[in-house]
Amino acid sequence: MADYDGFADRYDRTADLSPTRVPIEFYSVFKLLGDITGQDWLDVGCGTGIYTRAMRRRGARRVVGVDLSPEMVRIANEAEANEPLGVEYLVRDAAELEEIAPFDGALGAFLLHYSTDRKHLDRMCRGISRNLAPGGRFVTHQLNPEISTAPGYYRPYGIDFRFPAHALKDGDGFTFRFDAPNVDSPEFGIHYWSRPVLDDALAAAGFRDIRWVMPELSPQAAAQPDADRWQDYLDRPICVLIEATRS
Repeated sequence: MADYDGFADRYDRTADLSPTRVPIEFYSVFKLLGDITGQDWLDVGCGTGIYTRAMRRRGARRVVGVDLSPEMVRIANEAEANEPLGVEYLVRDAAELEEIAPFDGALGAFLLHYSTDRKHLDRMCRGISRNLAPGGRFVTHQLNPEISTAPGYYRPYGIDFRFPAHALKDGDGFTFRFDAPNVDSPEFGIHYWSRPVLDDALAAAGFRDIRWVMPELSPQAAAQPDADRWQDYLDRPICVLIEATRS
């Protein structure tokens, strides 16, 4: 299985080519984030800075992106140099995240399912919590515990999974690859976590008011003649949203 250093220069293309990114993922994430004008946000697992830059453009006062991959952070810094927005990027492991600042919010798009065991998951949650001011929000785009394991189910939506033969249980590892035109994607490894385990890990890290939110189709996409193409995905989305508040 590959890591993201070797895929960093191609990663942004998956955002451009993945059919669900704009009409479902971006729309749902930013709807849940709401008005972030004047707030300070931490983007954990920021990758090449797609969400980091978008939060700054949407009025956040300070945005800091952290990612384990030096190559991802290098590309994010190149984007900042080409179009300065005042975004900061740091190479950091989410599971070993020291206190950077008391942020108003933290975003983790595709984050917690990279934890390899329960202790790793707990460390991620604690690292995020220690960087939030009391009452600060954590919003994450997390692998759906009810994901479909039917072969090829998500191929029309730009992702192909290889699941274990048995029913998924907490901590199980499996792989996915981007299935988009002209993207030579390796396989990436992630891990399955059920809702009770995720809720428990967040609560143990000091979060309350944990809320699960299903993704939605943007009004613009819903108004198109082919809007029914999204129904299978919306019935069993790859990722759902979780919102939690630091006590």
